[in-house]
Amino acid sequence: MDELFAKAPIKKVYFKLAFPVVLGMITTMIYNLADTMFVAKTGNTDLVAGVTIGAPLFTFLIAVSDIFGLGGSSLISRLFGEKRYDLSKRISSFCLFGSVIVGIILTILLLVFAKPILILLGAKTSTYSYAFDFYRIIALGSVFIIFSLVPQNLIRTEGLAFEAMLSTMIGTIWAIILDPIFLFGLKWGATGVGLANIIGYLVTDLLLIFFTIKNAHYISLNPKIMKISGQNIKDVIAIGIPGSITNFAQSFGMALLNSSLAAYGANKVAAMGITQKIYSIVILVIVGFAFGAQPLIGHNYGAKNWQRLILSSWFLMQLL
Repeated sequence: MDELFAKAPIKKVYFKLAFPVVLGMITTMIYNLADTMFVAKTGNTDLVAGVTIGAPLFTFLIAVSDIFGLGGSSLISRLFGEKRYDLSKRISSFCLFGSVIVGIILTILLLVFAKPILILLGAKTSTYSYAFDFYRIIALGSVFIIFSLVPQNLIRTEGLAFEAMLSTMIGTIWAIILDPIFLFGLKWGATGVGLANIIGYLVTDLLLIFFTIKNAHYISLNPKIMKISGQNIKDVIAIGIPGSITNFAQSFGMALLNSSLAAYGANKVAAMGITQKIYSIVILVIVGFAFGAQPLIGHNYGAKNWQRLILSSWFLMQLL
């Protein structure tokens, strides 16, 4: 690992880390488009609008996941550079199990306050039942969504970008396969769309756990070592919360927009939902390239290898 991050050519290391992330993002984009196509093919604008109304919940859960995934991976990368491997294991355990605990708490809160949240998101009489069906499944699967992005980010700090990508791709492919089966074959409507999503995340989670146990040396799934100091928690949150603000803001913006459009009818909300998914294509690719550099920059920052840190940062700025 030290050989890869500290000595290998920067260009080679970057693309070794970045390409799998970008490919994983592209797979997610394909699913977003396929999901939109399948739902639109029903010809039911209320169903499309209902799923669109529930979409900000997804973005919100990803933002919560970023607190542990981005915050934890940034700190662990620096600890690897400092060769503090024991602490990195404890930090990873805290992030992994912390995300599960937060996911369980959010599931309870989201279900208890489902009606006011859906009304706030813009659900009307014609779209409420569809929005609730989708929302309920996503809320029940909150743990799987929040957890999935944490090991993805953490194992990349050990250079396991391919394993992270493979887990994402396989889970997404499962979701793409199940979507039309649940929607058209079993006629489960919005419930089927949500269930296909959650099963895809569950498959991804199981694969990430497998690769973490099999290939990661300093990322731990041992709950007995998840207790860390208050300062360590602050270090995770200090990076995680700013890193998640973009998704929090996007979730709020989507909710506000959908709520405003709801007054003009379900077809307007449905059209905006399709537009938002197409717009996300460019964003996801850029995010993928940016995420690829994080382990490299973090490792060299921790190792105080300033020359390589500057060269890595300069290379990334030129690329993007």
